[in-house]
Amino acid sequence: MEGVKGGARITRRQVLQAAMGLTAGLGVQKIALGQGCAAKKGTVRDRLWLFASPANAAYPWHHRRSLMTPAEGAYYLEIPNVLMIQAHSPYGEFKPPLSQYAIALRPLKRVVWSIVGSGGYTTPEYRKEVLEMAKQTPNFVGLYMDDFFFTGKRQEKEGKQAALTVEQLKEIRQQARGPGKKLDLWVTFYTSLLDLPLGEYLKLIDVVTLWTWNRQDLKDLESNFKKTEQLGSHLRKTLGCYFFDYTEREPLSIAEMKLQCEAGLEWLRQGKIEGIVFLSNTEEDLGFESVEWTRQWIRKVGDVKL
Repeated sequence: MEGVKGGARITRRQVLQAAMGLTAGLGVQKIALGQGCAAKKGTVRDRLWLFASPANAAYPWHHRRSLMTPAEGAYYLEIPNVLMIQAHSPYGEFKPPLSQYAIALRPLKRVVWSIVGSGGYTTPEYRKEVLEMAKQTPNFVGLYMDDFFFTGKRQEKEGKQAALTVEQLKEIRQQARGPGKKLDLWVTFYTSLLDLPLGEYLKLIDVVTLWTWNRQDLKDLESNFKKTEQLGSHLRKTLGCYFFDYTEREPLSIAEMKLQCEAGLEWLRQGKIEGIVFLSNTEEDLGFESVEWTRQWIRKVGDVKL
C-alpha cells in the first residue's frame, strides 16, 4: 500500500516548524490558553479533532516506532481539538498523574479525555482521576468511552453489553452534569453496532463517533450514517476517519481518505454532524500517504466557513 515502503519519516523538527509556521502565518507571537491553532468559530478547522493515543501505543499493529505525541499530532495536522484515549499498552500508556499530560494540551481549543480507553479499559480509580482533572481544566469539554460496547465473543466472555453497566453510566453522567461545568459524554460507535439494542445506554450519551472498522465497508458509509441518524434525535454525531487499517495492517489509500473526508465535509455543511475525527497521532510520523493527503486537505478546506 502507498506510503508503507520508502515513506519519508516525519521528524520532531518538522512538527515544530509546522506549528511555528502556522502561528506565524496567523500573526500569533505567543500561544496562550485555548489559542492553539487559532481556529475561527464557524470554520471547518474548528470542527476537526484528533483521536490521540500515547506515543507508540500502536506499535503492535505497525511494528514501526512512532514518536508523535498527541499535542504534536494536533499541531502537525493544524487542528485545534483532541480526544485523549488511554491505551493501557506496554508500548504506550498515560500514567498518573494524568494532569501532567494536560499541560501540553493547554494551547488547544477543546479536549475530551477517555474514562474508558482502548480495548474497553477502565477502573474506578482511573475514572475518578479523569473526572476530577476534566472538571478543573479549562479547555476540557467532555469524557470519552472507547471500545465501550462489547459484541460477539467479547460479550460472551464478559457476560455484559458494555464496559460499564447502565447504572454506572448514569452515575458518571450525574457527576459530569453536576455542579461546576458540564461535560459531554462521547462514545465510539462502530458500524457493526448499528443493529444492536443499545437504547438504554444511548439515552445517557451526548455524542457518538461513527467508525467504519473494515475499509471494505466504506462503500456503505452513507447508508450506515443514515442508520446512525435514527439512533436518537438527542445524539450529536461526529465522523471517525482512520489513517490505518488495523485488520489488514496497512494504511488506507488516498481514495479511501478522500471518500471519508468529503463525506464528512458535506455532512458538516448540512449540519448533520458537528465534527470529523482523525485517528491517530501514532500514524502521523510514519510517512503514510493517507496522513499527508489529509494534512493537505485540511490546509485547503480548514478556513472555509460553514
